Amino acid sequence: MNLIEAVDSFGNFLKIEKNASDHTIRSYMNDLVELINFVKDESIDIKEIDFFALRGYITTLYDRSLSKSSIERKISTIKSFFKFLTQKGYLEENHARMLKFPKKEKKLFKVFNIDDLFTLLELPDKNTPQGIRDALLMELMYGTGVRVSELVGIKIDDIDFQGLRVRVRGKGKKERMIPLAEFHIDFIKKYLATRDDIPKSRTIKTDKLFINKNGTSLSDRSVRRIVEKYLKMAGLPLDFSPHSFRHSFATHMLESGADLRTIQSLLGHSSLSTTQKYTHLNLSDILKIYDEAHPFARKR
Repeated sequence: MNLIEAVDSFGNFLKIEKNASDHTIRSYMNDLVELINFVKDESIDIKEIDFFALRGYITTLYDRSLSKSSIERKISTIKSFFKFLTQKGYLEENHARMLKFPKKEKKLFKVFNIDDLFTLLELPDKNTPQGIRDALLMELMYGTGVRVSELVGIKIDDIDFQGLRVRVRGKGKKERMIPLAEFHIDFIKKYLATRDDIPKSRTIKTDKLFINKNGTSLSDRSVRRIVEKYLKMAGLPLDFSPHSFRHSFATHMLESGADLRTIQSLLGHSSLSTTQKYTHLNLSDILKIYDEAHPFARKR
């Protein structure tokens, strides 16, 4: 099998067997195109690409002064690619197995304290549709621990108003149900009553919960800009980010006595991205612990 055939086969594997998102597949393919450009022969037999050839390619990444995170991602792509080739029987030996990742500097994540959170969440002008939207999206990020990509992907039909929960779609298109406090439901209803007034044309072109002035879904970048706006108003450091709400959710739940495995279930972590085995919990268990442990479950 030549290199270009192997890359095509890997792309099909990601799409069909792994159900990877288009964004994930593009990232893998872009990294592998760089490898193809390095060997300068897309028709080369994959058996000829040995450890030393791969190490030579990795050396060029350092020579380009790429960030450690970029180099780590590209090495991870190579490792996944060659693991696939080995498991499928295209290669007898995984030549990428011994490739080493760059040493990472430990980076502490930012966590809001409760006082700063209350200040931040009270800043949006709740007399305006945009202010209600902004307050709600920050409330949900902290109250549920969802990722930004999951937040902007929430559809109105995903909200179970009677069951006090919301469906989100995480990495790998995996769905999970997350409990909501009653005040979240009331807040969502208040927002929906003013949602039509957000677009200038009063025309909504999406079924997503959060929309912009054009009537389309908010993007990840838009959420970051919204959060940054209120961080500046609150005088908080701009190294806080939307993801800080997720970190704060987990940290405050732990501090209030929640079980780590419950938090991991709420966050939608995959066992593939952690060294710890997670215990499967049913929704009723999660709801009970959420009500007991999350500060905002008892809010107002």
